[in-house]
Amino acid sequence: MSKSPTETSLDHLHPSAAAGMTDSQKTIDLVSGVRPAEGAEADESGVRPDPPTPPTRLADPAGELPRFVLKERVGIGGMGEVLACTDRHFQREVVAKLLHQNLVALPLAKARFDAEIRITSQLEHPGIVPVYDIGQSSDGRPYFVMQRVWGLTLRNLLGERPGPDDGRGRLIKVFEQVCHTLAYAHAQRVIHRDLTPSNIMVGLFGQVKVMDWGLGKSLDEFTADAESAAATNDCDDAAETGEATRTRHGFALGTPAYMSPEAAAGDIAKVDERCDVFGLGAILCEILTGHPPYRGTVAKAVVRLARKADLADAHARLDACHADRELVAIAKQCLTAELDKRPRDAGVITDELGHYFDTVLRQAEWDLVRFFDLSLDLFCIAGLDGYFRRINENFARVLGYSTAALLAVPFLSYVHPDDRERTQAVMGQLAAGRPLVRFRNRYRDANGAYRWFEWTAKSLPDDGVIFAVARDVTETVELETRLEQLVQQ
Repeated sequence: MSKSPTETSLDHLHPSAAAGMTDSQKTIDLVSGVRPAEGAEADESGVRPDPPTPPTRLADPAGELPRFVLKERVGIGGMGEVLACTDRHFQREVVAKLLHQNLVALPLAKARFDAEIRITSQLEHPGIVPVYDIGQSSDGRPYFVMQRVWGLTLRNLLGERPGPDDGRGRLIKVFEQVCHTLAYAHAQRVIHRDLTPSNIMVGLFGQVKVMDWGLGKSLDEFTADAESAAATNDCDDAAETGEATRTRHGFALGTPAYMSPEAAAGDIAKVDERCDVFGLGAILCEILTGHPPYRGTVAKAVVRLARKADLADAHARLDACHADRELVAIAKQCLTAELDKRPRDAGVITDELGHYFDTVLRQAEWDLVRFFDLSLDLFCIAGLDGYFRRINENFARVLGYSTAALLAVPFLSYVHPDDRERTQAVMGQLAAGRPLVRFRNRYRDANGAYRWFEWTAKSLPDDGVIFAVARDVTETVELETRLEQLVQQ
């Protein structure tokens, strides 16, 4: 069966990048610089037009842009379209975003497109795609060229999981990187204003990018009067068929299901970094509960929920979810209606997440230590080099040596001479990555007597580490020996 351009465009990747991906993932993974071609934006009536056809090759791409060979369209939105390109100078794959032809003559659209170019190019951070070039196409449309990102949107990842409890750890790490990116932007006095899972890309090698700064603004350059005068419509004019998870342009800017109360109300003078903080909380809410703060399929109804800051349902879902309470607290803190009670910027959220990860790590380590030390078994972490790296107190209790003495010399020094060859053989088995079950050998104690240990172990050969647990079976072996002697009599 033949493949579409979207499918075949992943075939040139390094095999490790595409390994494990399903055919459906390879089809939707082509996302380039902005959200994928999920459909056109709603028009001024709020009605979303028919979705575009899948990415197709342009009829005559030559000569459209001076330096770039245009190929297929890979994304389309309300402001512009995104086209895959080849950079003639560097022979690399990039993408170009061009303003729609019918918007070129509209001052507001042109101003927003220019602002997107300026903001994206000035934000130099690993979490933001770099801008390589700007210019004007042969048909008079402004454009800018960006790095091409191969991967999945956070929206794709959230849609693929069976439930909110699945893959949460990985998604929280993605969220942390988003917070770091926004903390940088806020430090530059720039806000995004449209943080949604569709605007977050997770690359094939784990890189996380915050995309589509088309509604972004520099707070130092912003005047509320100018933006209010330029606004063309209010979200209340949206038709009943408008969609709640699509970005809306106009007086109330953003995506309704993730919109802060001040943004939904069109209170432009109050829209600052805390608007993005609300958006971060909305994304975290969806990661933890499976849904954004406001639920609904009609934009008009959802915008009304956002304007009233009707967060009762979101808070109830957060309280009922099975996530760590620290994460729930962060989400609820971000999803606060009152501006003065919301964290000031994304840097605050980044600090709180760092504290959360430190706390979880310390708790996990403490639980491991308690399990390690309180168990009646003999636990150890050993190296394939033949030395103990860590042992619990039971080794010292059973054998009578200090912990320091047991760690100082190769453990074969304590093994009975008759058992050393067999012990070295099972070490070779572990070095090959094969687990060990119920292996017995004798260890010399501090009094010179030998005690029988029964071992179960598993190794990480690449790290040179063995995790093992032993039991003192000396009395069991003695009983077995007596029984065998009785049977022989």
